[in-house]
Amino acid sequence: MKKIILGLAVLLVFAVSESCKKKKDGNEGGCGEQAIKVATMPAINTVDPPAPGTSFPLIVNIETMPPSGATVIVSAKAESGGAPYFTETRDNALASNSFTINNTPTGVSCIVTVTVTSKTCNTNTWSGSYRYTAK
Repeated sequence: MKKIILGLAVLLVFAVSESCKKKKDGNEGGCGEQAIKVATMPAINTVDPPAPGTSFPLIVNIETMPPSGATVIVSAKAESGGAPYFTETRDNALASNSFTINNTPTGVSCIVTVTVTSKTCNTNTWSGSYRYTAK
């Protein structure tokens, strides 16, 4: 009889602990918002082959837009460091945003960083980068 009561007590403790676990509701972005999801062209984490010219296109598609909107910041600088030669901020980003990165130095490996942040929840942020070179 004692084994049955002990077994029921263990089962009750397990059932209570499982019911108290925090469940995810798709709000991984914080502040009750879904996490921001973004796709870019050129793709994040790629290295584009050297191309002629000093102006390069970038498209930032926000696949999961926060309800209050988002801000997109694009910055480009030489991979070796220093100040950015290009920065543009879009405070009222759309689902699809086209940028043209200008003034790219030739013969230098450059890194472009894209950051998307919710307008009402600064912890709901997405960031990525890619590399390219102007020849």
